[in-house]
Amino acid sequence: MTALRDWAAGARTTHRASAQVVGDLQADRALDRAARRVSAERQRLASALHDHVSPLLFAMAARARRAAERPETSPDELREALRALTEELEETQRRLRGVITEASPVSPAETVPTATQRDLDDFTERTGAGTHLLLQGRAEHLPPAMERVALSCLRQALFNIERHANAGLVVVTLEYRPHLFTLVVQDDGRGLPEGFEPRAVPANGHHWGFTSMAEKVERIGGSVVLRPLDEGGTQLRVALPRWTGAQ
Repeated sequence: MTALRDWAAGARTTHRASAQVVGDLQADRALDRAARRVSAERQRLASALHDHVSPLLFAMAARARRAAERPETSPDELREALRALTEELEETQRRLRGVITEASPVSPAETVPTATQRDLDDFTERTGAGTHLLLQGRAEHLPPAMERVALSCLRQALFNIERHANAGLVVVTLEYRPHLFTLVVQDDGRGLPEGFEPRAVPANGHHWGFTSMAEKVERIGGSVVLRPLDEGGTQLRVALPRWTGAQ
């Protein structure tokens, strides 16, 4: 009986290990697919800008240069050049709006997660640090004011980490609850300076943008907590109640 129990325990351990390996492989493949999708989308946007916007910008620059380099240009010729430049600028704006529209999330609910992932990709490209985005709950549409505040806090946090933390990993969690949206930014960097305390009023120029962040969050009824982690690093938690009616 003891041998059977030992065999069963060993089998369970082997099964768990195998499941872990399979899970890791699936996660790696998912990350590879996501990276390829991001790369493909960047290439598509670059091609669209090159094909549809760049030629018009080149034409406008050339037209303006010709007008500036011809001292004998008459007022009528200058007016004609300005008219043509205006038309080209309007066409450039139209084409650029088209590229932006195509790159926008299909669903309004995906606005914040999509923008967050884009900011994390840019952060990794600049710093070489690893990043992960975690979603808890089902992503839902947020009022524009909440979207602006959430993304502003995220970008301020990433700026602080890049400037001060020397982190190797940043994890961002977006948590959607029926009456609360929470943004958590956590890094494994050097942590907060000794004696540092988040302040509602700046002191000695050292507030890490916390004053501006707190004001924006509190204006729509939310709260901000910035704290060191026991295992090292820093955590920023921004909680925004969704019943405030922010517009």
